[in-house]
Amino acid sequence: MIKRAVGRPPGSNTDARREMIITAAIRVFAYRGYDAATVQEVADLVGITRPAIHHHFPGKAPLYRAALERAYDIAMTPAGIGSERFTGPDHGGLRMACALLGTSLAHSHRIADVAPRITGVSADLRRMCAQTLGPHDDADQVDELVATIVGRWVLTAYALTWIDLQMDVDML
Repeated sequence: MIKRAVGRPPGSNTDARREMIITAAIRVFAYRGYDAATVQEVADLVGITRPAIHHHFPGKAPLYRAALERAYDIAMTPAGIGSERFTGPDHGGLRMACALLGTSLAHSHRIADVAPRITGVSADLRRMCAQTLGPHDDADQVDELVATIVGRWVLTAYALTWIDLQMDVDML
């Protein structure tokens, strides 16, 4: 473990630090799930102290909500629905965002109180898939596409390894 100096590092930027924290939180929550993830793991991944995380987020739940919102913004793009880019995320931020959404949907009954936003993800996804497929397609095709996407998200989360978690947060 690296010993950290007291105070803010020279040249630190609050907005950039907040972005790094959210990026790291997406990784930790996608890999560990909400229950097992810790704020300390996020701090360690960014290379800051836990109190520094609490400067930006007063607790685990607000940090999770910010990570979930960012994952939603990354993954839920209409242009991506139905494409290989969307259903088979290969790396980086999209892969982690999809993994977090998959983990969150798989445990939505337990985390709905923490992050009510998760209850709307499947409805939003269904609406986006219906718009992408068009009015000529039936509900079964929409259901099939939604199931394929959510299934891929869950499998992406399942396939994450410790190496995925340890990748440089600055790369995203």
